[in-house]
Amino acid sequence: MTNIGGVTDITGLRERRRLATSAEIEAAAFALFEQRGSEHTTVDDIAAAAGVSPRTFFRYFPTKEDAVLGVKRAFFETVSESFARGLDLAGATAEALAEFSAGDSVPLRRMMQLRCLCKVDDNLRQASLVLDSEQCRLRQEEVAAAGGAQAALRARIAVETLTVVLNAALDEWATRRVAGEPADLVDVFRITCALQRQLCP
Repeated sequence: MTNIGGVTDITGLRERRRLATSAEIEAAAFALFEQRGSEHTTVDDIAAAAGVSPRTFFRYFPTKEDAVLGVKRAFFETVSESFARGLDLAGATAEALAEFSAGDSVPLRRMMQLRCLCKVDDNLRQASLVLDSEQCRLRQEEVAAAGGAQAALRARIAVETLTVVLNAALDEWATRRVAGEPADLVDVFRITCALQRQLCP
């Protein structure tokens, strides 16, 4: 804690504790979902494994699925921020992927865990698809707000196409990494974008 003008500033400490608790809940949820599947894991199970009460769990996450979908929400927020700075949608997505891939990235590992879980866990895959749909609508609104004739239709085509490309790239990247092959997420995304342009020039 720092002392500023005789007043103890505990905001930084509280924020660090909040982030640490959130990370512990997330880690517990990932571990239990990998062991049992999301349908056979309860909020009480996750809370106990994280060393918190169920009430504390719900202060951080509205559902058990949201405990592992946070990394995906954070990714979409990063895309939105990059797009707001003037990048096109593909460029904003590539920049967000690069940010999540930087260094020994916990978010990148979490993204891979989530992709792998969604392949085998129907309940979690459904929750992830709902999040994709919500975020797709938000990106469409952002792209449409950039204007132009037929803005809404153009935005829908652009965003939905890019969503398919992104999901294909994430699956390809996760498959390669699980197989022990070297795979750079940004490179895989760019290659997937290029394939999409070849198929739909």
